Amino acid sequence: MTGRNGQVMIGTYVPLGLAEKFKAWARSTQGGASAELRSLITNAVEGRQPSPPSGGAAGHLVMVRLKEAERLALIEAARARGTTPANWLRSLAIAHLGRRPQWNTAEIEALRELFIEVRRIGNNVNQIARAINAATHTGEYPVRQGEEAREAAELLRVEMRRIVAVMTGNFDYWGLPDADRPTSSPGAAERDDVATQRERQNIARRPRRRPTRFVDF
Repeated sequence: MTGRNGQVMIGTYVPLGLAEKFKAWARSTQGGASAELRSLITNAVEGRQPSPPSGGAAGHLVMVRLKEAERLALIEAARARGTTPANWLRSLAIAHLGRRPQWNTAEIEALRELFIEVRRIGNNVNQIARAINAATHTGEYPVRQGEEAREAAELLRVEMRRIVAVMTGNFDYWGLPDADRPTSSPGAAERDDVATQRERQNIARRPRRRPTRFVDF
């Protein structure tokens, strides 16, 4: 019998156990049972080796049973994030077990924009730092250099708050408790404070020249 688009239905009976194994394997792919059957037939006719599941990297298959309302909710959640139900469940498990954020396309794009902005601000800070370093040797301090440094620091704080907001929103979405969210390694803040204080002491010990007086004409 010819169906839509001139396609023909091909069917056969297989043992129940084999059918269940095939359905379980097909659920781990992005196309499902029908798509995998078409792929197997095409590969056999064209003499190609069967392709692995299109779902991604190799791993162990874990099966779960959901009530109909739960299954529909899972499908809707996966659709909202632009992924498959299997990948949505995998991301949920990784977020809770591995305590790692799971990004979708929109979040990755937001992080990319933040990275570009932070890098731009970092370049400006480097230029300011070089100018201040030169000033300590020449005694000639650029006009408004202190104001520009403060503005750059404030912009950097704004972008860092945006990054934290994206990270927090990701963990909020996956329902990861605050206590389970990753934190800095023990002693990281203290080590950073010590390094900052040491740098300040080194700057304070550098010989200073009297700054050049600027004359208004």
